[in-house]
Amino acid sequence: MQNKLIVISGCSGGGKSTLLSELRHNGYAVIPEIEREIVKEQSEMKSDITPWQNPQVFCEVLITRSIADFHRAKAMKNVMGQMIFFDRSFLEGIRYYQTLKVKDSNQYDHFMDALRYYPVVFIAPPWKEIFCQDEERRHSFEDTLRSYERLVTFYPDHGYHVIELPKVSVKERMQFVISFMEMIPI
Repeated sequence: MQNKLIVISGCSGGGKSTLLSELRHNGYAVIPEIEREIVKEQSEMKSDITPWQNPQVFCEVLITRSIADFHRAKAMKNVMGQMIFFDRSFLEGIRYYQTLKVKDSNQYDHFMDALRYYPVVFIAPPWKEIFCQDEERRHSFEDTLRSYERLVTFYPDHGYHVIELPKVSVKERMQFVISFMEMIPI
């Protein structure tokens, strides 16, 4: 029996992390968003390894740590039906790295085919009523809209089926995801 490594992605401020927190609270394995962790760590260390100061090194750290999390999750034995939920994926780090137009910007591309998540990706749509900025989320709602549009084409371009999360309460969102996943055999 194989783990279901399920990505929950979407626009920043769309309720992804809240949904993943609810999943964790209900006993599901959750891999947190590495991007925000790195930004927080680097800010505390007063380092310049952030997306706005040193995007290339930031991306390299993000991709390396995200791939390590992927391998750890793949090895996990999870008692909750083998479902492991990710707050974003290393694929998004690779996509971002490719946009930087640096030398060898495609050096990580082989991971997109070699390491596969579950073929369904849940996407949180832009939701202005709950969007807020903070120290790790500095971009505007308009930036979020553009990022969302790129994500909903990026994942299908790489062989994933995208399912948009409904704009409902966190409990209803969790039930939506779990119900969908329980209909599909492992």
